[in-house]
Amino acid sequence: MTTVSSVLLGTGALALLLAAAVPGWDTARLPKRAVKRRVYWAGTVVGAVLLFLGGLPDVQSSVAFVAAAAILMIGWAYFRTPNIKLGGHIRSAYAPHREPDPPPGA
Repeated sequence: MTTVSSVLLGTGALALLLAAAVPGWDTARLPKRAVKRRVYWAGTVVGAVLLFLGGLPDVQSSVAFVAAAAILMIGWAYFRTPNIKLGGHIRSAYAPHREPDPPPGA
């Protein structure tokens, strides 16, 4: 494993951790939960891309890193957060997380 691969893998893991840890904030148009959801999924995508690049030139390792990150982040989002919203409905294992987003500033 090269130094570049190690840096990319470490940065990808850091992006995943920050995606889960950075709190949301209210904006004029979006509530805190919506902003947090966008930060979470943007960090997940960035982290997955960095993990894929860090695993190269071994494509099998790259795919395994991305699959592990996807399972981890989707599982965390479903079981612990209201971060999965499909078709206007929040999907979550925990009933209080399924509530609609509050209005901005609430």
